[in-house]
Amino acid sequence: MKKYREAIKKANVWILLLIAFFFAAFLELCVFQFSYFSQYFGDYSRKELDLSEMEGYNGEALPLLPENPTVSFDGLSETVRSVTVRTAGPVRVLSGNIGICDEANAYRTMGAGSFQVNPGGQESSFTVRLKSHGKLTRLRINFTEEPQEPVFLLSVVLNERIPLRIHGLRLFLMAGIFFALFSILRFRLYEAEYCPEKRSHQGMNLLVLGFCLLVSCWILYGGEPSHQYLRSYPSLEEIRSPEMVVDAYMQQLDAFEKGRTALDLDVNPALEELDNPYDKGERDKKEITYHWDRAYYQGQYYSYFGLAPLFMVYYPVYWLTGRIPTELLAGTLLSVFAMIAVFGAVHGLYRTFRPRANLVLFLVGEAAVVFGSFLYLMQASASFYYLPLICGTGWLAAFTAFSCFACLKDRGRGRMCLFALAGISVVMLVLSRPNMVLLAAAFAAPLFLRVLFDRQAAFGDKLQGVLSFLVPVLLGGIGVMYYNQIRFGSVFEFGTAYQLTESDIRYNEITLSLHHFLSMAYHYFAEPFVYTEFFPFLRFTTEKCVDFGNYLYQEYGAGLFQMPLNLGIFLAGLTFCLKDKKKSFKRWSCGLLLVGILGLGYLDFLLGGIHIRYVCDLSLAVSLLAFLLILEHIHFEGTRSSHILYVMTLGLLLLTVGRGWLTIFSNETNAIRQANPDFYLSVARMFRL
Repeated sequence: MKKYREAIKKANVWILLLIAFFFAAFLELCVFQFSYFSQYFGDYSRKELDLSEMEGYNGEALPLLPENPTVSFDGLSETVRSVTVRTAGPVRVLSGNIGICDEANAYRTMGAGSFQVNPGGQESSFTVRLKSHGKLTRLRINFTEEPQEPVFLLSVVLNERIPLRIHGLRLFLMAGIFFALFSILRFRLYEAEYCPEKRSHQGMNLLVLGFCLLVSCWILYGGEPSHQYLRSYPSLEEIRSPEMVVDAYMQQLDAFEKGRTALDLDVNPALEELDNPYDKGERDKKEITYHWDRAYYQGQYYSYFGLAPLFMVYYPVYWLTGRIPTELLAGTLLSVFAMIAVFGAVHGLYRTFRPRANLVLFLVGEAAVVFGSFLYLMQASASFYYLPLICGTGWLAAFTAFSCFACLKDRGRGRMCLFALAGISVVMLVLSRPNMVLLAAAFAAPLFLRVLFDRQAAFGDKLQGVLSFLVPVLLGGIGVMYYNQIRFGSVFEFGTAYQLTESDIRYNEITLSLHHFLSMAYHYFAEPFVYTEFFPFLRFTTEKCVDFGNYLYQEYGAGLFQMPLNLGIFLAGLTFCLKDKKKSFKRWSCGLLLVGILGLGYLDFLLGGIHIRYVCDLSLAVSLLAFLLILEHIHFEGTRSSHILYVMTLGLLLLTVGRGWLTIFSNETNAIRQANPDFYLSVARMFRL
């Protein structure tokens, strides 16, 4: 009977999978491909406009020049429902709009549609659906994003037949969503509590982790059209390039290979003659050439970026291949490490705090933590600026996981090993983002103190744990302080005070100001995305505020609460209100972590400013805390209100996954859009009806 039930269950799974593909195919054909079938209704004749009659036609195409990227076709008399344009030109995403005049609006050219196109790639043609009121008399094509090179119109066709274009990625995503939904309903998974000992639950965890890793690999694939992820060892000219985009880790590896800590960059002696070389205004006014965003100290340049990515990715790849990884490959490898560490942290926290977790919320929440902590944004940015952030996220998660599992063990070598790994994680965290150590300390304080003052544990076991943790921390700390001393003459100086950037960072200081604290709370937590009608539907705000009493660095920003998962942090109030003595450890842990999050946010705000990179310092800690609080307080119980709250929470978690996915295509660098326009536009077609 047991084998019979298992066979029935497997058969049900295959049936659900077939039904899911059926529904996905139905939606693909009847909704997303509706325009293909609807074009056969109505009397619309195809007409190709004669470009040879237009001024500037070169015999093959009509060029639109950068100074006037607009063309108008007048004297038309056609009933139109679509215009199809084939282009050629630069390899980049260009946006534009279509304007028309018709019988209802004969004198003003009114906007009727918009488009995005990559003239130099596979996505070089576009179709815009129109609806002329009567006869169309004028058609205008205008590129709103001014091209830097001429764009050539190869053909302009009215009422072109639209081909049937099944979007494979959209089809499989919809099938996966339907299959997950049908499985949850069929097997009533929404009623089940998460049990890590069950093999089926372990398998589901692996599926979620596999999905997250697959998205990371997909970013790697789409972020580089030539799929060249290694580059030759740079020449001296490449290393000394004064451009801002030069990889600081490539420069640091070259410096170490030459047996020096300072970067091998040419130094303009005029810098020493300035009144203040760290004042960008003076450098610009006196037209002094320099290397952007490097630490300048006593006539030499240094990199102030954490060394962890160099040790984890750059040197291993260089030793194995003799070549240097691209920033995209480095970010992907670090992101894979970070995701595995995040899943380890989730399970370590679950076993430590033991919330009564709902199975579906746990599984969806795991993915929401990865997406909501901006990990994919950091990877897809493909910039060395984000490598220490990914590293810091990974090592903070690793420290959390190792600490939790170490404290859960009673004794033995396994416990000593876990404490040692936790200590190594602290050192690597310092070598990634030193300020994030504040979060590690806030989390570990109540956890380690509970173990230290456990009366049932032997003194020898406690001493072994303490030494196992402190020895790597002390050795690593000595190494870091020595490295700082030989570069900047101070064991606590990492080089950030000497960077040649927007302002003199040395004047940034920690002050107590309620106004600044509230500003930090808004910009780091509540500041909204800027929402748009078209893909990728959101972008980070660049609006600047000057109400801080002095200059404050401000660039791309958005608050953590734009990821709905993080709203779960407000459930901390319920935890603090509980008077159960058994839950005092949870209250202390939650309270100290909140203090650490707000403290680090305020520190970043005062010493750095407003930027999504500073928000990323807090993102993992906020997401993990919100996730645990949701598991603790949201359950599928027998009341209608609990059912409504459960569905709303699940919806917010899914919305977090969706928004986190969109930040792959909308971020500070827009690296995928610039590097692989065809990939960007093919993904954008997923949302086009």
